[in-house]
Amino acid sequence: MEVYFNLLDHFNPFSIESIGYMWEQPMVLREEGYPYYHWLQTAEGLGEVTIANEKIQLHPQEGILIAPFVPHFYESISAKGWRTNFMTINGTFSASIAEILGTSSYYLANDCPDFSYSDWTQRMLSHIKNENKNSVQQKLSVDVYNFLLNIRDHGLHRTFQKNDLYHQYISPTIEWIETNYGEKCDISDIAGRLFISPQYLNKLFRRFVGISVYQYVLAYRIKKAKEILVTKRDVKIKDITFLTGFNDTSHFVATFKKETGYTPKEFRSFY
Repeated sequence: MEVYFNLLDHFNPFSIESIGYMWEQPMVLREEGYPYYHWLQTAEGLGEVTIANEKIQLHPQEGILIAPFVPHFYESISAKGWRTNFMTINGTFSASIAEILGTSSYYLANDCPDFSYSDWTQRMLSHIKNENKNSVQQKLSVDVYNFLLNIRDHGLHRTFQKNDLYHQYISPTIEWIETNYGEKCDISDIAGRLFISPQYLNKLFRRFVGISVYQYVLAYRIKKAKEILVTKRDVKIKDITFLTGFNDTSHFVATFKKETGYTPKEFRSFY
């Protein structure tokens, strides 16, 4: 069992306040919620989280990210106890987490071939334990951002995947957008591929995803732009413009600032 508290860093975009692995989880009641985003994942045993009278069981490898100030209660419902991996998140960009994930009170996700939250937690603990404090904070900030993107990409749609309409229309739309975001992503073209009207596709998209097709395209392009800005620092802003499907650099810069509060150059400087 490894646990670290009071790690909060007030200078980086995303910061880990506390983190633990294989924690012997006691019962917790928070009538006013927690002030930061709170990730809780079952490592061993079985736990149950209650939010707004909804009971959510967390089996091994299943986790929940609870938004700030959402009242909740959780406890072990396993005879052998409940061990969890957990993390609480803050930082100068913490207000932008709702833009990354949406405005839900909680998000469910589980370890999958694309991303293991359990392995990620172990890596973060290793960084904290073995590396210089000043350098590790910047690495943790980038890694927390990656963690959030994986919650968004691999956890957001999980509860809808058995729905026939989701499978027939939404999943192919998301796949097409995420494959072709650098090209023209016109809803009429996408709907035509699915043999439905743009209006109906948008209606379904709002029902299952919570935003319009255009908003999803824009959010995904901004997401990819952020990734390039952070991971490929030699790529120029004007080149990122066209790599992410924007028509001109001024439009890209203006849109990026509107969506994030920062210009691409300012965003890159944080990392």
